[in-house]
Amino acid sequence: MTPTDALLDSWDRQCTIISNLTCALTPELLDAKPSDDGWTIAFHLCHLHSTRRFWHMKANGLEAPVGTPLFTVTEDEWIPSNDLGAIGERLAESQTLVRDWVRAKIAENAQQCGNYDHPVLYLQHMIWHEGWHAGLIMLALRRAGHEPTEEWEDANVWDQWRLPG
Repeated sequence: MTPTDALLDSWDRQCTIISNLTCALTPELLDAKPSDDGWTIAFHLCHLHSTRRFWHMKANGLEAPVGTPLFTVTEDEWIPSNDLGAIGERLAESQTLVRDWVRAKIAENAQQCGNYDHPVLYLQHMIWHEGWHAGLIMLALRRAGHEPTEEWEDANVWDQWRLPG
């Protein structure tokens, strides 16, 4: 595996963890929060998609984000989608958007990309950001009485980073 392949694989693994969390949810759990004043799980997931699109736009020098949003924006608030199917589809789209863009920029030997010194640093920001939100989603599930079992966590989170066996 080349370093670029390993880097992109790390992104895919992080996205698999987010997908696994999303697939483990029921519509009722989308309103769970990690704290009384925290965001709902739906808001966290929609925020991940928006963040991927927003920082891709900034790094790529675009005027608007690429892809379909998951928020309905009013004058007063951002309302997250509560459609688990749509959330999963949009997250898969923004996963590919980020992956393909980083691969192309590395192939071009690009250096500074928008607010980032290098496309690898953009991808690392995305991975760090998503891990942060995955932890908050897990905390929300715990507070809602639906914390995944240790076996589920091993298979769907930690084993994504380790060799089988």
